[in-house]
Amino acid sequence: MQQVPPTISPPVTPATPATANPAASPATSVNDSDMDIIVTAQRRAETLERTAVAVSVVSAETLIERAITTETDLQSAVPGLTVKTGQNENQLNFSLRGQSVDPFSSSRPSVLPYFNEVQVGGVGGTALYDLSSVQVLKGPQGTLFGRNSTGGAVLYTSQKPAKEFGGYILARVGNFSARQLEGAIDVPLIGDVALLRVAGQIQRRDGFQRNLYRDERLGEIRRENVRISLTLKPTSGLSNDLVVDYGHSDGNSLSSVVYNVLPLGAAAFVPFNFLFSPAVDSAFGPGTWAAYLAAHPKVDPDGLIPFAAKQKARGPYIVDVDSPNYYRQTKVIVSNVTALKISPAATIKNVLGYVRAKFSGAGEFDGTPYGGDANGPDGRAGVIEQFSEELQVLGTISGRLDYVAGGYYSHETDNTRSTSVIFDLAPVSPPINQINNGKFTNDTYAVYAQGTYDVGLAGLKLTAGGRYSIEKTQFVRASDDTYVTAPLPAYDFNQRATFKKFSWTVGLEDQVTNELLLYAKARRSFRSGGFNYFAPPTAGFGNASGGAYRPETATDVELGAKYRGFVGNLPVRFNFAAYNMWVIDVQRAFYAQIFGNLAAITVNVPRAQITGIEVDGSIDPVSWLTIGGSANYTNARFTSNIVNVVDNPQARFDTYPDTPEFAGAIYANIKAPVSDHLKANLRGDIYAQTFTYFSSTAKSLTPGAKIPGYALANLRAGIGDIDNNWSLSVVAKNVFDKVYYTGGVGFANIFSLNTVVPGDRRTFLIEARFNF
Repeated sequence: MQQVPPTISPPVTPATPATANPAASPATSVNDSDMDIIVTAQRRAETLERTAVAVSVVSAETLIERAITTETDLQSAVPGLTVKTGQNENQLNFSLRGQSVDPFSSSRPSVLPYFNEVQVGGVGGTALYDLSSVQVLKGPQGTLFGRNSTGGAVLYTSQKPAKEFGGYILARVGNFSARQLEGAIDVPLIGDVALLRVAGQIQRRDGFQRNLYRDERLGEIRRENVRISLTLKPTSGLSNDLVVDYGHSDGNSLSSVVYNVLPLGAAAFVPFNFLFSPAVDSAFGPGTWAAYLAAHPKVDPDGLIPFAAKQKARGPYIVDVDSPNYYRQTKVIVSNVTALKISPAATIKNVLGYVRAKFSGAGEFDGTPYGGDANGPDGRAGVIEQFSEELQVLGTISGRLDYVAGGYYSHETDNTRSTSVIFDLAPVSPPINQINNGKFTNDTYAVYAQGTYDVGLAGLKLTAGGRYSIEKTQFVRASDDTYVTAPLPAYDFNQRATFKKFSWTVGLEDQVTNELLLYAKARRSFRSGGFNYFAPPTAGFGNASGGAYRPETATDVELGAKYRGFVGNLPVRFNFAAYNMWVIDVQRAFYAQIFGNLAAITVNVPRAQITGIEVDGSIDPVSWLTIGGSANYTNARFTSNIVNVVDNPQARFDTYPDTPEFAGAIYANIKAPVSDHLKANLRGDIYAQTFTYFSSTAKSLTPGAKIPGYALANLRAGIGDIDNNWSLSVVAKNVFDKVYYTGGVGFANIFSLNTVVPGDRRTFLIEARFNF
């Protein structure tokens, strides 16, 4: 099995200014508490402390300071965010407040990324460079942005062209032959009327995971990115921002490794632990195992269970896997935002978006050298395209009502072909070659409005909003799809469905003092239903008889407080949020035998509840030192968890995946003068989290699908010249070379084993930057 990769994605951090000058050297910037953090989480510019919603922000400066270059770097910087992997390191998804998406579910991600207000699919593929800010909105989103989501939204905003000629160059080199080069240049074309910015980035890194079977290094990175931004202001009150973002990635992925194997006799549809062992002779006759070893001389002759113990002993960075491993992606994102001021208090805005991603790749599923499950040489490949159009009007009425209203349309196509080679016990029995091939089409129509009204009583405001959405989805199987070539009765190779839902939000906020904001919010949003790419195309839903799944609906209540002021004479920032979320028809993947075939089917677990607390803040005990951190507690559980799965007994969903109960980070940042024009910067960060499950059935059907907690430390030391606009720094990530895991797939109920993906090893980087 192979998941159709999501399309595109993004980052975040605690309270670091989104308004920091992107050209400033990290060593020359002021302390965090000195600057306003401007956010647009409610479609209007306001400071973070006056925004009555839980949102985390990362600035351009913080991206540089912490050398955040991939989505996986974000987890330690954003309170409550988990960046999870599935089959390998390039199969990524965000998890926020217990909301994520399972590998091979074909569900839309519950945390959606946006690039310059354009919804860009799923996680993976957006280059994290030359950004002005990234905002992470937490909780159900449905009344302000292009698409509905149940977990949150991540908003990327690229740097706009400046009015004066200038730019920067940044270079990094490090271990594993890491090389990074990026830069940008601003060119005013016609005064303030036409402004151009061109930015680019190149990344290279050798792999640090060794594959014994193929004598190769895995985890190799080769990326090239170019971004062209053009701002036009032909008349007063009219502006147009066009951004064309191109990215190309290739190399290979850190492979999954076998994590644990069930003992002989444990229930599994295809018991790899028995078939790939000397015990197979008892089923197929004496000499079977010897014949298999003769045909596959590189496999461990002791069998799968002893091999798993050996793999655990040598650690996840030396693997022994047979599948070809490669990764390719080319992506283009176009955003065009036009704003026309029609009165002093009203603006019409149009957001036009286009995304095209072409990808191919292959990798390991079972994490072993045995012929259990892998992509095979053909791998998976496809093209995903999305066009979106959003027209809105926003403004203020009588100075008391801030509003936004609009309409949204998007058209998406996903044409992907994926191959799997399963149960290769040749020469005893030939492998099963499974092909999933088809085209998804989605058309979304929505209208929405939201307003915040100042009631005129000492900072008290009321918010209300609603959105009505219609999603039409279709999945057409291609002629070489396995289910088409070997159909069963009542199959439907042209599946269609329409889903209609209403989302809403209500809120109350009170600006108690200039420093303190209190708020309460209640929201409802949904994640659309659809069809699973890997499931048999029979009529009905996965809970009963078919490959379709219902929409997921999330409703929450959130109480929060934000403070920016002083404790005594010390500058302090503090944010607090407590929430409870109820989720109905939770979309989860279930791996099973369906009508005689191995399949991933998406089911709707009846109910879940997530309760949590999030805090983050910072304090400046002296002018040259900032100390800060974050902590979050998440109690996620299924409250109605028995599911009838098509052609299978009832399944018990007993563990909530990808959600550590506790996670947090602390940091200290020193910025001090060395001389009249030299300033030094020293920063240290520690991130820690408790254990997580990577399966929804880890106590019943997939025992062992649980990865331990871990702690990571990162350091940065630098010096910068204010007068001559240069800086030189050293960055160290995972300083103590901690072995940890970022996710996995629970295959135990079908293959008698589970797999995991390791995190990055210790990395050192030397960085030089020059602003001009």
